Amino acid sequence: MDITRERYDREAAEQWFRRRGLPSVVRGRPAHLLVRIVPAEVFVVLGLLFTTATSVLDGGSDDEFARRMDQTWFALLYLAVLLAYVVVPSAGAWLAARWVRRRVPARRGTPVALGVAAVFLVLNPIVDAAAPPHDSLPVGVLEQLGLLVVLLVTAFFGGGSILGWALRAAFRQLGRLGDLTSRALPLLLLFTVFGFFTTEIWQVTADLTRHRIWLVVGLFSVVAVLFLVSTLSDEVRSLTKAEQPAEPDTLDGTPFASCTDPAPERVPLTKLERANMVLVLLLTQILQTLVLSVLTFVFFVAFGVITVRAPVIKSWVGHDPTPGTLFGIQVPIANELLQVSLFIAAFSALYFAAGAVTDSTYRSSFFEPLVRHLGTSLTARDHYLARLPVRG
Repeated sequence: MDITRERYDREAAEQWFRRRGLPSVVRGRPAHLLVRIVPAEVFVVLGLLFTTATSVLDGGSDDEFARRMDQTWFALLYLAVLLAYVVVPSAGAWLAARWVRRRVPARRGTPVALGVAAVFLVLNPIVDAAAPPHDSLPVGVLEQLGLLVVLLVTAFFGGGSILGWALRAAFRQLGRLGDLTSRALPLLLLFTVFGFFTTEIWQVTADLTRHRIWLVVGLFSVVAVLFLVSTLSDEVRSLTKAEQPAEPDTLDGTPFASCTDPAPERVPLTKLERANMVLVLLLTQILQTLVLSVLTFVFFVAFGVITVRAPVIKSWVGHDPTPGTLFGIQVPIANELLQVSLFIAAFSALYFAAGAVTDSTYRSSFFEPLVRHLGTSLTARDHYLARLPVRG
């Protein structure tokens, strides 16, 4: 067999496993870590630039921000910057990921990766040193260096591959999100809309600081994740114990499509591989739940802006509505409305996470394709391990 061709096939297979969020299957250490972390660096740098832009535009005080928002041109400009804040970092990271996929197999891209890493190390400290309260530049560089090391370690263990696949899987299913929300949201809104107009929930959330609201969100999230981990671990255990698929077209479209021999006897999964599979399913479910909770949050914010006026909020919470902030960014929405919407969105996420893996209709439409995805990966893993060179 041609050695070059054999090496190319193995590299293509290993890249295929990483693309499917299963880096633990690959035997050997990942190379070109500095190139692999470019998408994360681009995301952080672009996010920093838009954070700085919003800080400059809001004027630094609530009164100044309210005065500026009274001007139509400024309100439109600020909303455009907020929209770009959401879209541009993600789009930049996606384009960088496409660039990385072409460079890693060819062993290229190191000079560009070094340049991006240099910008990543110095940009944030320079901005912090130039703006009040004028943080120390050397300390900022050391903090960025520590973050860079964390990204490299994460890339070494395949964290970027897992997160990348989960994001792609979640976006692929956005086309069917309408069916999902049409099944989940009606029953959910039946309870939450009436709770939204309850005085007590406004009083409780208005009395909490944003820090405590995030603690409530975190508590709901922990409960949901524990439930999902327990359920998905059983799913992976059942999948690995099931008989191997016998369909001849199981590996169509994979680097193992030319394999005509039956799948070799399955090598038992390592603990790391099993954890990798559970994590892939978990991240996909978490991202789907996050999408639904964000939609719920946006719905109630818009619903509240339309139906709940400032005098009503004052009668419920006992004081005038206060200016709202979201992730440190001032927004033209009452803080009390944001607090209530966050609380209801967190509750909705917990409800959806519990029903997502147990509802039969949801499983057939959204969860079973993920199970078949892992089944194909397991069959490909058997061929991959059978073709590795035997070492003495």
